[in-house]
Amino acid sequence: WKRMLSCCTAKISTPEKSRKPMETDPDSSAKSFAQELLTSNFWQSRREKRPLYLDGAAKGLLANVGMDEVIEALCKGTRSQPCSTGAHRRGEPHLRENVFMAYLDQATLSLTGAEHYLPWLLAVCKALETAFGFVSARLLVDPEDGRLLASESDVLMLQLLGNRRLTLMRPLQGLPVSAPRPKALLEATLGAGDVLYLPAGLEGRPCTPCTGPESIPNVYILLTLQSAELSVGFSLCRYLGDLLLQKENLSAEADAFFRSAMTRRTRDDLAKPELGESVQRHARELLSKATVTDLQKHFESRIQQMRQEQLESAGEVRSLPPLEPMVLSRSLLRLAQGVRCKCDVGESRALFTRGADTMTLNIAVTASAMLARLSDGKTHHVDSLPCDDPVERVCVCNVLMRK
Repeated sequence: WKRMLSCCTAKISTPEKSRKPMETDPDSSAKSFAQELLTSNFWQSRREKRPLYLDGAAKGLLANVGMDEVIEALCKGTRSQPCSTGAHRRGEPHLRENVFMAYLDQATLSLTGAEHYLPWLLAVCKALETAFGFVSARLLVDPEDGRLLASESDVLMLQLLGNRRLTLMRPLQGLPVSAPRPKALLEATLGAGDVLYLPAGLEGRPCTPCTGPESIPNVYILLTLQSAELSVGFSLCRYLGDLLLQKENLSAEADAFFRSAMTRRTRDDLAKPELGESVQRHARELLSKATVTDLQKHFESRIQQMRQEQLESAGEVRSLPPLEPMVLSRSLLRLAQGVRCKCDVGESRALFTRGADTMTLNIAVTASAMLARLSDGKTHHVDSLPCDDPVERVCVCNVLMRK
């Protein structure tokens, strides 16, 4: 069966002319996006920790975005170590042979460090780093509009494809049962090119699902504007930790004290006067070596290192060998010679025959129309096959080609 299925479809080619061209310069588009975003209204919302909906603020970036580039980025992410591409279903990891099978199982696909794989997105991160220090990106592809949006850091949500309705409010977690329920701070319907600013500590809860052929899938980017690594507390801990590693800055006694382990006996001795005096004395010595100027330099050096590592990671991705041939939205596809397919629109099964061999393949009803079209044996552009979900369309074709 597997051998027969691999012969059910044949990828003809992916003409270079059919690929989506890069219509605008990514750097200029990213700079224009940053200028339109960073207005006085945005900075006021950030100071007040208030969500902000920006209608069409990212439409200038969409000229550089194609579904084929998104799918290729997800596939490239599976080759990195550790793996950058993940799949989750109902909050649990959902591992399959490839991203195509995972998506067809209604799993959410995610790509951590998406700016390493999408040059236009790296340009956006670089355009915003002057204002925020360091910006990273995560790509998500939701087959359904039901994912809770929450983050411990300030994020920008860039909607690339699909429509979704969100209600932004403070989380219910941690509130007493008798406490008043949080009120909605903002209700927004996002379409392709819209941007949503979500301050840390808020949640975006999906409300009434959008309907229609353009409502799925939900493809969006989450830009982390200021991660926990750039907070004052984390930066101070890193600075003091690095200061402790420099033995020449401390006396031999203080260095030995800070390198000693905290055991149960030591914890029990904390109430003894001599131990408390040692803690106070050595802590004062450590703090005497710390200065605001050095802390600022240490912080800036960490940001520069993070920026450099971001560029190096993007360069490593570009140097990877090409992906194995796959079906993309602009590919040409037909049934393999000698193979016949019978599938009527609305059915959940497709019957493939080749000579005396027969195989019944269970399919989603949403994929029946495209298989019915392929059953004519003619050559088709993949993006011309009838299917409301363009990601599902490509995934079904790749499963037929590869499984």
